[in-house]
Amino acid sequence: MLDRKPYTVQQQALAASMLGMLLDGYDLSIMAVVLLPLSRAWHLTAGQTGTLMAAALAGSFAGGLLGGYVTDRFGRRRLLLPNILLYGTGAVWSALSLHLDSLYAARFVTGLAIGLDYPLVATIVAEYGRSMTRGRGFAWINLAWFAGALVSTLVGWMLLSMGSGSWRWMLGSAVVPVAVLFWLRRGLPESPRWLVRRGQWREAVEALKAIRPELTTEALETHLGSYRGESFSMARLLRSPWPRRLGLAVLPWFFLDVVSLGIALYFPLVLRQYGLAGSQESAAAINALFLAVSASCIVFILPRVDRWGRIPLQTAGFLLMSCGLAIFGGAVAWHLPAAVYAGATLYAMGLGLGPAVTVFALSVELFPTHLRATVAGMATAASRLGAVFSALLFPLLERGWGIADLLLLNAGVALVAVIVTRVFALETRRVSLEELELQADGKSARLHAPS
Repeated sequence: MLDRKPYTVQQQALAASMLGMLLDGYDLSIMAVVLLPLSRAWHLTAGQTGTLMAAALAGSFAGGLLGGYVTDRFGRRRLLLPNILLYGTGAVWSALSLHLDSLYAARFVTGLAIGLDYPLVATIVAEYGRSMTRGRGFAWINLAWFAGALVSTLVGWMLLSMGSGSWRWMLGSAVVPVAVLFWLRRGLPESPRWLVRRGQWREAVEALKAIRPELTTEALETHLGSYRGESFSMARLLRSPWPRRLGLAVLPWFFLDVVSLGIALYFPLVLRQYGLAGSQESAAAINALFLAVSASCIVFILPRVDRWGRIPLQTAGFLLMSCGLAIFGGAVAWHLPAAVYAGATLYAMGLGLGPAVTVFALSVELFPTHLRATVAGMATAASRLGAVFSALLFPLLERGWGIADLLLLNAGVALVAVIVTRVFALETRRVSLEELELQADGKSARLHAPS
């Protein structure tokens, strides 16, 4: 492992993280297409639909909390392979389910695996990357999420022709990226930062050599020396200045999933119910188009996120999402199809231009090594809580209020996310993880060792 060419391990780590996020995007988004044949085949009620969609999200809630703790307690490598095997088990179980209770349980297991992966992936990207380009890494993995969402939507669209049982093939198709990810994650080294905090200096030297083979012996010691720091308990995060950082890490991500997951899961059904798509296939195709809009916006900010910063992008993105949803809701109320698509496009642009990338980055960049994954797990759990809330209530509120009022409510939630972002604003672009930790302790001297 130590005779790799320069940067090969960094590229492998990023690719392994990207494919993990691709699985999440694939899994959540294919459910939007799965509902089209499944709801007819099993005659699902609104409550059953919401429970089914919430099952995987509830699993992710539990997985986020557990995964964050395990990643900080036992190392970044410990979950790399087991959670992928768990995901594969959930995917096969989902495809073979013969009744609704079995499908609920299978979807919970699948979500548990995804939740375990979130804090792990976020921590790897933060700790294996470099300060000047760390934001680009977060952009890449979130681009992978949208790529997975887009691919799964296209796969679902192609499989719809197989009839009422097509949903089984859709859910089972996830085993293909699972096999690739299992192979890709083999042999990744442990995080040198984690090893230093655990007092395993020799192992940290070997790991950093694998990740950064171009460094001289002196540079290796300088880097590893900068990774030292004080370890403290979670209780200290309740004292200043940590609550501000917790607010910025947790709340915007919660609001993002409240707004976005309901739309992501039910958009094709909304298109069909309101006569905006003439068939199941056209609804899936339109959904894929809007996913492509968000992905293209991430491509746009990818080379710019480390220059423009997390806070400006997150603020602008939530504002665009709020405006787009308001237009979308008003257009549905006034029966203006062109304005519906205009509002949905603006919403999709806002999602890709900011929050889809920035909430993920801020959940790990603001915290010390020994608690980084734990806080990322807390943020993941909070986001999944918001997603469960959205998945359960979206179909019920849509039936009771109508889609127009529901979209306007979501526009208001996105606006609240703008306010929260500005109130807790703390910029992390091009600042090393160690310097961000020093700043929390009231120190601002720059560290000589770049991350």
